[in-house]
Amino acid sequence: MMKKIIFILFILIIFTFSFNYQETNLNFSTDSVEVIQNELRTVPIIINNVKDLYGFSFHIEFEPEFISIETVEEGDFLKKDKVETFFLYKVDYERREIIIGATRKGKINGISGSGNLAFIKFKLKTNNKTFLNFKEVSLKDSNLKDISFSSKNLIILPKTTDIPKISVEPNILIFQTLDQVLELKIKNVGKGILKGMIYTKDDWIAINKNSFEGDTTIYVAIKNAVNFEGSIMIESNGGNYEVKVRFEKSTFKKIVLQIGNQVAYVNDEPYLLPFPPFIKDNRTMVPLRFIAEQRGAQVLWYAEESKVLIIYNEIFIELWVDQNKNYVRLNGIFYSIEIPPYTYKGRTVVPVRFISEFLNGQVEWKGDTKSVIIIFNST
Repeated sequence: MMKKIIFILFILIIFTFSFNYQETNLNFSTDSVEVIQNELRTVPIIINNVKDLYGFSFHIEFEPEFISIETVEEGDFLKKDKVETFFLYKVDYERREIIIGATRKGKINGISGSGNLAFIKFKLKTNNKTFLNFKEVSLKDSNLKDISFSSKNLIILPKTTDIPKISVEPNILIFQTLDQVLELKIKNVGKGILKGMIYTKDDWIAINKNSFEGDTTIYVAIKNAVNFEGSIMIESNGGNYEVKVRFEKSTFKKIVLQIGNQVAYVNDEPYLLPFPPFIKDNRTMVPLRFIAEQRGAQVLWYAEESKVLIIYNEIFIELWVDQNKNYVRLNGIFYSIEIPPYTYKGRTVVPVRFISEFLNGQVEWKGDTKSVIIIFNST
């Protein structure tokens, strides 16, 4: 009978000891997690069954080619009793680790129990399996003695079901005027819900929103005419995308002139001429300088020769004013002209077809409205 009593007592002692002793454990609340690419996820660092925890430090290994660490935030475990704490973290991409540390302030006891020590916010950059591994860990009690523990690492898996896939059109935005507003069309050509963020590091580019969900139109404008290329970055759970942005001043010109009308239209914008176009010997006469400068040409006057020199790219046109010379010289070669250039109301006038076609333009006559349309393309 006594042997049975001793045996029962022995079993009870073992059971009581096992019940009271529970190992301190560090974990990420789960062994693995499925993550959609570029989706912001938060994982906690949890401690279980600790006694008198005063401070801690972790080195957590990660793969920066697969994970982007956005931030690390302190948990509430060490300040459960409203005591102030000191918390810091550093993401060391070269050493491929996150360093996290915290301690309670003052000569006080530590905290016992279970709770959150920190929160790691990250994004999965690619659809690759990766991890967060406890590399170096130190747990200290209020006497600055080491606390023994075990730990479990985290496996991060790309989510393979209902994955969105981003499509962006166009892949380049070319502005030709400062008042333009261009559109970016963002579409989901995969499954699930597409969401993400859009941003630019170029302060001369303006976008109307910084985040999106679902199919979206982004409106883009520019603040300055620059001579270099910028970019708009789109990060989403369906992939990343870069859209190039640049300013190219358009040299396309559509000039509309009307006989007897002093107002000309250049790309639909009105311009006041020094006098209206007129007809002489069945030729429409126009101010030379207006047509040439709208083309982007340089007009030079040589008074001693009464000569005008027009320069546009590799085109050099020489003509003589008020000398009754019915010829001009184009890149060193003489060509005849229907009406010699002459001065009218203080301006040099020439036949519109001559000056336009010599500057690689196209001329169309509209007899019903007595209008001339000149088209200058970019070349």
